[in-house]
Amino acid sequence: MVSKSLYLDQRHAAGCKSVLLANPRGFCAGVRRAIAAVEDALAAHGAPVYVRRAIVHNRRVVARLERLGAVFVQDVSEIPQGAVTILSAHGSATAVKDAARRGKLRVVDAICPLVAKVHAEVVQWHLQGRHVVLVGHVDHPEIIGTIGQVPRASISVVGTVTDVNALLLPDDTPVAYAVQTTFSVGEADSMIKAIKTRFPHCAGPRTSDICYATTNRQAAVVEIAAQCDVVVIVGDPMSSNARRLVETAIAAGCPQGLLVEGADDLASRFPAAAMRVGLSAAASAPDEVIEEVCAWLREHGFGFSEVAGTEEGMRFRPVPVTLPGRERSDAAAILADIRRDVDEAILEAIGDMPARSLRLADAMRYAATSGGKRFRAALTVTVTQMLGGTRSMALRAAAAIECVHAQSLVHDDLPCMDNDDLRRGRPTAHRQFDEATALLAGDALLALAFDILADPRTHHHAGVRAELVLRLARSVGQDGLAGGQMMDLYPSEIISSAELIACLAGKTGSLIRYAVEAGILLGHADDQCNAGLLSFAQDLGLLFQLQDDLLDAVGDERVVGKALGKDAAKNRKNAVSVLGAEGAAQEAQRLLASCAKALEPFGDRAACLLELARFAARRTL
Repeated sequence: MVSKSLYLDQRHAAGCKSVLLANPRGFCAGVRRAIAAVEDALAAHGAPVYVRRAIVHNRRVVARLERLGAVFVQDVSEIPQGAVTILSAHGSATAVKDAARRGKLRVVDAICPLVAKVHAEVVQWHLQGRHVVLVGHVDHPEIIGTIGQVPRASISVVGTVTDVNALLLPDDTPVAYAVQTTFSVGEADSMIKAIKTRFPHCAGPRTSDICYATTNRQAAVVEIAAQCDVVVIVGDPMSSNARRLVETAIAAGCPQGLLVEGADDLASRFPAAAMRVGLSAAASAPDEVIEEVCAWLREHGFGFSEVAGTEEGMRFRPVPVTLPGRERSDAAAILADIRRDVDEAILEAIGDMPARSLRLADAMRYAATSGGKRFRAALTVTVTQMLGGTRSMALRAAAAIECVHAQSLVHDDLPCMDNDDLRRGRPTAHRQFDEATALLAGDALLALAFDILADPRTHHHAGVRAELVLRLARSVGQDGLAGGQMMDLYPSEIISSAELIACLAGKTGSLIRYAVEAGILLGHADDQCNAGLLSFAQDLGLLFQLQDDLLDAVGDERVVGKALGKDAAKNRKNAVSVLGAEGAAQEAQRLLASCAKALEPFGDRAACLLELARFAARRTL
């Protein structure tokens, strides 16, 4: 059998003009998702819809969306109060989101899930006391957004190995690195090596930050570059991943690389002597522009050969664009607002006393500030404030709940339980430290939760503190978390729907239910209000675990940040295996409707709670 490369060489020798089409090329899943977010928002809300900065780096895409009614602005201060506002796929700094909230904008965040993963990593490294070394181009919107996740003094941007060596940091500084998702794979490898060489106490992400689309397109260009006289990249000069593809082609042995915006651009710059052309396209280049360039090459006598490449099966859930009323809040904003305060409360409670074991404290901090959503904490704070309670007290109770949640995850990941190596995109506690340290850290976090609740700072009334302690003990014991986990580990041979509900209500639902109960205890409500909120909490706990089971069955590990398919691999029963994927999804929708009904008596006061329930139903990690 004659290889494709040999066949092409023979054609070239015969004087044929040929084009090697790299695969994959063009739009990636993240770009399609971001563009669809603008289109969907226009369809749902009508024009105008405001977009901060270019939704993706391609002027043709931006121009088409402008014709549909999108208005692109540089800053949220330019957007009228209350307007539907879309934040770009490159990600936005927390200051931008804060400004949008102050302007009462109705925000749709179209951030690429893989960029969101980098943001979460950077925040986590900062909370661990590490200085973040961010590999990327300092003026790129993704880098600007990532820098804005943490205090500016705690993060440095490096674009070359020289920049790494010039950092004004002692070599023994505990650092962690993160990488721009569209950075050159080869350059990133060199820089990570330099960072690790200079800083021995360096940490980094478990998997590469560079997105699959960037990696695949660069690898495809490397495959063809040395066989070509010129490699043509279709893309916009604004696009970092487009420029990196040109650089990659030249570094891989092609004498010339061209970045073109379309056929007219190619016509004015095409080297007349070129016989062998490689063709690829940036992840933000539309299909019609790629075809336009191909048509020009065909008209000038070039034949085409597709080169086999990596199959891209990545799919992201659509960006939710159905917004509540103008006065309501976005779940991501609620969670982000509470996450920072709760993490500070947890770190303060763990403390840093020299007389204690530093290793145990490090393991506790590692487990308890691991970049989680703080969904349970948000419930407690939101319910407390809705019922007229004090935020500072609610944050302490929320910190206690998150300590228990962290303990349950540490134990759940141990070899005797689920034996997981990865949690939220990084090593589990027993892999980062050791099994004994992880076990003791979990025990200490559980004890710390009760310590926080029993402290007079959590509530001035001893009876309220005692009730908080009692209900938490019950929620994690035989009738709660531990009991539900036992049912999950050792289910009946044939599990009924009722047994499934009991299991879900225990292992996940009990702590979510307690988060609402804590808010009720810290607020001021009558019995009728309590009943409605407890009904909401019961349904929400089931809904949250149903979505977990659906993610385990159909999610993507690179986005979710942990191993998936575990239940099926161990022949464990969950909502998908008992109800089927479609049945589980239908039940999740029913539970969401039930949550909404339970909150109806509270009216607009419960807008944030309803948004959190919607988040639980649509989350992807």
